Amino acid sequence: MKRLFLLSCILLSFFFNTRAQQPGPFYRQFFFNPYVFNPAYVGSNKTPEANLVYRQQWSNFKDSPITAGFNMQFPTSERVAFGFSVTTDRQVLLRNSSFMATFGYILPIAENQSLRFGLSGGVGLNALDMTADELNTSDPAIKNASSHNFYVDGNFGVLYSLDGLRIGFALTDLFKSNAWNTKAFNEFNLSNLRNRLFSASYKFNVGLMENLSVEPYVLYRQLEDARQDSWEVATLLYYKNHIWTGASYHQHNGIALFMGFNFKEKFKLSYSYEFPPTNSVAASTSSHELHLGLKFKTKKSKSLVKSSVPHKSLANEQPPVRTERVVKDTDMGNKHPGRLVAPEAELILEEPPVTAAPVKETPVEKAKPSVKETPTSSSMSKSRDSFTVTKGHYYVVVSVFSVMSHSVKFSKELIQKGYPVSVVLNPKNKLYYVYIFSSGNVDEAKRIRNEYRWKNLFKEAWIFSPGF
Repeated sequence: MKRLFLLSCILLSFFFNTRAQQPGPFYRQFFFNPYVFNPAYVGSNKTPEANLVYRQQWSNFKDSPITAGFNMQFPTSERVAFGFSVTTDRQVLLRNSSFMATFGYILPIAENQSLRFGLSGGVGLNALDMTADELNTSDPAIKNASSHNFYVDGNFGVLYSLDGLRIGFALTDLFKSNAWNTKAFNEFNLSNLRNRLFSASYKFNVGLMENLSVEPYVLYRQLEDARQDSWEVATLLYYKNHIWTGASYHQHNGIALFMGFNFKEKFKLSYSYEFPPTNSVAASTSSHELHLGLKFKTKKSKSLVKSSVPHKSLANEQPPVRTERVVKDTDMGNKHPGRLVAPEAELILEEPPVTAAPVKETPVEKAKPSVKETPTSSSMSKSRDSFTVTKGHYYVVVSVFSVMSHSVKFSKELIQKGYPVSVVLNPKNKLYYVYIFSSGNVDEAKRIRNEYRWKNLFKEAWIFSPGF
């Protein structure tokens, strides 16, 4: 009888205001997998991945709300990505399940700048979790609600990205759906598109070695009834993108703490603890949320990482045509202590147009830089003069340091990730250049630099050529 009474109350709330709760599941950890918030984020990590999420709200209450979901994302090219998601949401005796498929399209605007679009569509199912005895009643509301109710579901999103900045907008409910009705399938009608989600985040590096990064973000949810609009602000702190912690504040749900880790760039786990809201009947209980992620490395990305000469299929692609410069012995601008970025100030050699003609693959042995020593474990303790450059060579530089130990530490980190980096010393300005490729052929050096840029592996790579 208690369950039937509670069910009747819930059904009445649906009949009088079917939009009392926001469309779609509610999660706190936007940073972990923003695809569940906005479909435009599908494939934004540029590798196939699978994610699981589990959220239990008000854990001390019996039959408290529980949400679980699974999604996969497949970026098939530089422009197209696909995804699908399965979500189930249980609240007391009410159970909602949905299946959605997503198509994503990426529109490049400029280097490191793009617009992403995502459109999802699928079906949902509302059902009652009741026994046969409980369903044996003359109440017409319960009789009508006991049958499965299918409905059409969908959402749409747009995302603008510029380096670490991301600004998103999503229509979270494209179709009208009555939670309970006398028909097996809801009528196909567009909603008034007043259920919206706005998001903004910016991730940037801090610290001498840029091992730390900070990501603040803000969310604003609009609902059709305009009575439960809400905002949320959060800040995350990452250490080498392997460990993170942070906190968020939601207008209605209060404070939540985050913590998680990334294991070998493949497996991710993140947990959030939501404190009990002080102005709610659930003030004596907390909420928990767990996210798991698994990334799948592609063969193409491995071939690019482990060889200083890209794979043939990459060499034949059309990289962006740019007017770049080769800088010879130009003093670096001190952007921050220890690490410097080369200005493109002195025009020494103008780059010819880049074509998509096939390039014969060069054996890795021939592509090794002609330097006396590289920063291996045996040479790390040697003097700065051991990192000598060769006149007439062109180095694809990915970072510049004023302190030798900093350049060595940075190189070790890249070597552990599989990148064939080395360090050379510019004898004129006494700066240490961390480079990923070296050749006596300037056109070959430009091609390698463009391909690393085009694949977003080293976006700020440039060419250095010593002169004596």
